[in-house]
Amino acid sequence: MGNILLCGLSALKYDIKCGASPAEEHAGEIMRRWIETITGEKMVGGEGVIDLHIEEDINDVEGYSIRNAPEKLTIIGHGPRGILYGVYGFLEKYLLVRHYAPGVTTWGEGGTIGELDESFSPIFEYRQDSFYLGEDDLEWRIANRVNTHTSNDPRHGGYMKWAGKFVHTMENITGCPQSQQPCLSDPEVIQKAIQYTRDWLKKDPSIRLVSISQNDNEKYCKCERCAAIDAEEGSHMATLLRLVNAVAADIKDDYPEVAIETLAYRYTRNVPKYTKPLPNVIIRLCSFECCFTHPLSWDACSRNRAYVKDLEEWNRVCDRIYIWDYVTNFANYLAPYPNFNVLRDNMRFYAQHGVKGMYPEGNYQSFSGEFAELRAYMLAKLAWEPMMAESTYQLLIDGFLEAYYGKGWRNIRAFLDWFNGAAKAKHINIYERPFATVPRETYEVVYDAIESWWDAAERDAGDKLDNVKRSRLQWTYVSLMVRPDPEKARAFYKDVNSRKIYWKEEQHSLPEEQDFTKNPAEWSFKRLQ
Repeated sequence: MGNILLCGLSALKYDIKCGASPAEEHAGEIMRRWIETITGEKMVGGEGVIDLHIEEDINDVEGYSIRNAPEKLTIIGHGPRGILYGVYGFLEKYLLVRHYAPGVTTWGEGGTIGELDESFSPIFEYRQDSFYLGEDDLEWRIANRVNTHTSNDPRHGGYMKWAGKFVHTMENITGCPQSQQPCLSDPEVIQKAIQYTRDWLKKDPSIRLVSISQNDNEKYCKCERCAAIDAEEGSHMATLLRLVNAVAADIKDDYPEVAIETLAYRYTRNVPKYTKPLPNVIIRLCSFECCFTHPLSWDACSRNRAYVKDLEEWNRVCDRIYIWDYVTNFANYLAPYPNFNVLRDNMRFYAQHGVKGMYPEGNYQSFSGEFAELRAYMLAKLAWEPMMAESTYQLLIDGFLEAYYGKGWRNIRAFLDWFNGAAKAKHINIYERPFATVPRETYEVVYDAIESWWDAAERDAGDKLDNVKRSRLQWTYVSLMVRPDPEKARAFYKDVNSRKIYWKEEQHSLPEEQDFTKNPAEWSFKRLQ
């Protein structure tokens, strides 16, 4: 077991002193548990103090400071989340505690920690994950500083809480079905939106965000009044933003800590000429049409230019921009998705352009047969530290691969690097066909090498074998298109379904029988009831 020295004194000889709040007490429990886990001994106390407490800062509830001096380690959180993040930040940075995935946690061997005086405040106020990682693991979420949908237990520090549904809410507000859009200039619709918001805030005072956003279709109202407003303003966002502003103006005095959030999505992505968001309005800009193999900072990517222009224009008129990003292939969850070369660059780009919140939407419906767990971890780390260096980013990937896949992890790294490199020259969207990213003939050239990588990874996986086998499904999916094999296809089909892995975003399932002489992309689907 390891040894932890704080300015030369064993951490086992420290007493933990906490504030009286549930989050402070929980922070103390976390600190004690990890000191004892790493050292393999019980803390006896008596010679030093670990002081964990909150000093409220309503403008920085998640920030913290750490001071280590002889016989006293102090971690100050600026709010309930801040004290927990401070403890986890200390454990991660100095004792190498890593929460890679639910059930996959590693730690270092301790060591000597000298005098410290440092502080940290996150750039993004809102950091949401959307990958399905199995049972909800609160420690994973809090340790990786995801601050939505965490827990109502005050020990867990609270979270950024939405009123009901967090997107596409016009159906809930007006009763208009998701396949349609209401008339946003109708005074009755505006009043319904105000009442919907007030009803939620009266019912739950802890709510801080209310989504007033379009249904998920492009059937915007074309009545004479709406058409005139949109034409005058040069954007279909105009009618939506006027409604959102009306709600924001109505509640601002009674609920000064609440913000109204709406989407700049597809037909509402452009900034109106005249109507600007009120201070308590959040614009969530969606990267739906973008290319996801080329970074937003690369001007040569024609598919991203218009989106970057919209981001810059929204940044001039709105102080709180959130991003709805897309980080997987929603038409082929099982296909490898080559976006690891842009995740860090894009997160940094958003931070540099005044963005305040990130929602990277991934495979939220089921376990993954691809690299969803790696992507979830890396996106959480990037959202907390979007300015991280490329070297740090790559080391974090390596650390995850080793912990998650076992001793053969370098073979999986070889596949990851080859695939992302092979697709680098392509433009890809979020509904891409597998061979649009890497052509069949390119796979043929390296087919045997890829097989050998996955074989070696399985051979050396140890107790991580199932993780390797599940992630290998992405290669099997593609390999059956490159070299069809009906028996292998039948076994693959059964394996995917037995693991309850979704094939694509739409709520479909496969019939019990398939023509396994066809490649998986041609298999037929039926709609679930």
